[in-house]
Amino acid sequence: MSAKTPSEETKAQTKASSSDMATDKRRVQQDDDASGEQCEAGSSSAAREDDTSKPPASKRTKRCDDRNTELVSINGCFFDDEFRERFKAAWQRRETSSGCNYELKQAPFQLAVLQNFLQEDAKRADATKRLEAEFSTVDWKRKQMDLYEFYQTDDLCSLERDYLQAFYTVLKEQMMPLVEELTGIKLTHVSASCSMYNAGDYLLVHDDLLSDRRIAYVFYLSPWDCHRRWQAKDGGALELFRADGNQLPVFPVTDKIYPQNNQLVLFRVCEQSFHQVGEVTTFEYPRLTINGWFHGPAAPLPAGGKGAHAGPQAPSIIIDTHYMSPRKIDAELGEWINDVYLVDEVKQNVQKKVEMFSEVSLEQFLLGPRFTALLESLRTGANLEWRIKGPAHLRKYEVLNFKALPEANPLRALYDLFTSRTMFRLLYDYTELDLYGRKAKTPKCAIELQRWERGCYTVLGDSSTYADSTLDITFYLNAQENVGVITYLVPEGEGKEQERQGSANQSDAPQASSSSTTSPYTECYEDDPVLLTLLPKDNVLNVVYRAEGTTKFTKYVSHNTHLEKADGDGHAYTYILVCSYKE
Repeated sequence: MSAKTPSEETKAQTKASSSDMATDKRRVQQDDDASGEQCEAGSSSAAREDDTSKPPASKRTKRCDDRNTELVSINGCFFDDEFRERFKAAWQRRETSSGCNYELKQAPFQLAVLQNFLQEDAKRADATKRLEAEFSTVDWKRKQMDLYEFYQTDDLCSLERDYLQAFYTVLKEQMMPLVEELTGIKLTHVSASCSMYNAGDYLLVHDDLLSDRRIAYVFYLSPWDCHRRWQAKDGGALELFRADGNQLPVFPVTDKIYPQNNQLVLFRVCEQSFHQVGEVTTFEYPRLTINGWFHGPAAPLPAGGKGAHAGPQAPSIIIDTHYMSPRKIDAELGEWINDVYLVDEVKQNVQKKVEMFSEVSLEQFLLGPRFTALLESLRTGANLEWRIKGPAHLRKYEVLNFKALPEANPLRALYDLFTSRTMFRLLYDYTELDLYGRKAKTPKCAIELQRWERGCYTVLGDSSTYADSTLDITFYLNAQENVGVITYLVPEGEGKEQERQGSANQSDAPQASSSSTTSPYTECYEDDPVLLTLLPKDNVLNVVYRAEGTTKFTKYVSHNTHLEKADGDGHAYTYILVCSYKE
């Protein structure tokens, strides 16, 4: 859908040069005045390309001269003595404060919102329109991983665009000293890039805690005459999370800051600075930002403690999966499972497929009446106890409390089936893993029934989550397209993980079977190939042998996902039985 035209003068459209952007119908728009500035910038850029006799150093000097601060300048109110003294005092005392064009928050972490950051006429928005016009001339790269989907440019210092370079110069030469004074934090340099989020794009929970980042910032551009201030229906908010006593982010979202034209957000990077960019839900306008960090020396180490900025931080190790031994229950498999999968010859064929491909999908696994009874219990079970599962930087979905189920409930019987020693024996027949028999030492399993809807996700955990080999069982109930899509992959070493975290921390940044397919993430992982993607399909038992070093994540469910099984209120859950078995 094309963006709505704020006025008849609004014609030019921002679009990336990549093939991804060529097919995207959401465009950045600006008026003819901004287009004229864009043409001037283009002419200037062409002149620089022709003048090859000048060395690079002289170009940089020319681009960093005083002319840049004439193109873009910071609102003078932020250099006012009264503002500076008041802000400094509140920051040091960790007190909230507000005044003309600013608000300082202390919870859930120190954060400041500066309105009307650049000096410009608020109605005409000339400076921000000219910055936005140059967004149409830069190269965009699609960023797509478990944590995020959005577009981003190279570092701002390498982009030869008049107004973007002027903004970078102002950040470095004027804003960095001011931030250093306001916060009392020593700063040495600034990094910056442009980001663009179209409908469906997002950035999940992270803390920005990496290397020498001290202060994160996000500058918002939304200069369209009828869309200067975003609303809840548009999405794209900077969403803040509270950290618990273990320094882990917990639900629900504590605060939301929606995009507003010419707004700058600053916050201190620390162990509690958990935040995310909420999914953009509007198809009318993109979410445009210039974002990055002010960098500085590592904070002094507290006595006997860790320095918050001593180096790259690995995700917290969360040991919250409860394994149990096979329960001494002799389930009648014939009362539950399709007879075909209990025939010895079929078991042998299943074993061969698992040995060859490390996975197999068994369709119509449960008997029809059993599967129908489970669905009915889920749809009408008003007394079922569900709780949201976090922490927020690793996952978001709901899990069923099996222990609270009455004995006669079909869901309790399902739990008994998959934890019984009879199921361990059947899986031994399917895989020849030592889950049963004389060679079996300490077989165990973990089980969850998960409830998924829009906004749910899991992300790749730290290396401890895939240190052991595991047999994964995944079984969908009330399956819906794009809800609960699971991707298996082999992550690379520590360097690649740091790169992933660095990209994520943009403050703003086996052979397939019938139920699986190759994943669109392949193009983004390059040397990190996707092995398998499980697509939701009812009554299919997905058996995957996940070898040591292989991990998985379940893709974020977009708020724009069509739920074909939604009820009158628009709600429709997909349920996933997830079991892990170990020898």
